[in-house]
Amino acid sequence: MEIHIKKCFIYSLVWALINTFIKNLKMNINYFLLLFFCCSLQLIAQTESDSLLTAEELNFRDSIAAINLENENLQQLQQTYNKATESFGSGDFRNSIKYYSKVLDLDSSYVLAFFNRGLAYKELKEYDLALDDLNTTFLLDSTNFESLIQKAKILTITKKYDQAILVYQLVVSLDKSYSEGYYEVGVIHYLNKKYQLAIQAFTNAININNNYAYALNDRASCYRALEKFDLSITDYKKAISIEPKAFIYNNLGSVLKRAGQVDEAKKAYDKAISLDPDYALALNNRGVIYFEMDNLENALKDFNKAIEKKSNYSLALINRAAVYQLQKHYTAALADLNVAIDNQQNNGVAYLNRGITREMLRDVDGACEDWQKASDLGISKGRAYYINNCE
Repeated sequence: MEIHIKKCFIYSLVWALINTFIKNLKMNINYFLLLFFCCSLQLIAQTESDSLLTAEELNFRDSIAAINLENENLQQLQQTYNKATESFGSGDFRNSIKYYSKVLDLDSSYVLAFFNRGLAYKELKEYDLALDDLNTTFLLDSTNFESLIQKAKILTITKKYDQAILVYQLVVSLDKSYSEGYYEVGVIHYLNKKYQLAIQAFTNAININNNYAYALNDRASCYRALEKFDLSITDYKKAISIEPKAFIYNNLGSVLKRAGQVDEAKKAYDKAISLDPDYALALNNRGVIYFEMDNLENALKDFNKAIEKKSNYSLALINRAAVYQLQKHYTAALADLNVAIDNQQNNGVAYLNRGITREMLRDVDGACEDWQKASDLGISKGRAYYINNCE
């Protein structure tokens, strides 16, 4: 009996331990199942969150992303454009073209990139490429008249004068106040010695801008070429009253001298030199007046200074040689004439004078050769010297 009680006690204890273990095990399983279920919900929530956004919210999010991308592109565009502008400003036109091209890769309608790249090509004298960019500039922005002006300037440089005039006329038709368009047309006509047409164009410019000193100066030069000296003098003086420039005083001096007003011409040259002491052209011109007055000392001073400022100035070298000839410094005269001819091989007067100088140095063959060359270049005295001394 005692043994049976013990066995029952042992069986009860064992069963109690088993029940406790099973209960604990169920609790752990339930805990892990709960934890797994929660994690699964979190993962499901994360993967399904996008689908829970409204269409407006999705569009807003996409818009923000697009704005950020656009800002990034704009920043890159601006940085590249700044590099292009910096290169252009420093004279590195080839590098600026590279950067402007990158700008256009980012934005193919960037007007200023086309325009500035066109200017860079112009500086490199790659005129066809420049014209392409300037044409595109105007196609993209029909208010960019400067692209037309630059185009006309290239056409003038390349001597396509008729096309250049048409472009300037287009600009003037688009902007009635653009006096510079008429002025540039006048310059083209002047270069082609079409003085009446040039006068008409300059007059149109002056009618728009009464104080257009350069147009007045250039119209005066046309009148001078046509030997209408009074009209020329009037225009030069009016230009001076607006802008007292050294070159306008020099031009006034030249027409006064041709009109026989030598003293007034010298005063004009004096004024030009006072404004610009290194103005070689005015120094040479005043030296000629001194030379014609037999004031060789002052003439030589002016010629010396003109050559000092402009060493390859053939006309001043020829004039100084003339002073040396009168002073019987023939070797010095020959040296000046040699340099003048090296610089300007088709100058008939230089050959004529060198022939005379060579004759004085007993180089008869050299003298005859120079006189023949002078004659070939249209100097009638060269032919006369050759006939009288060489045949």
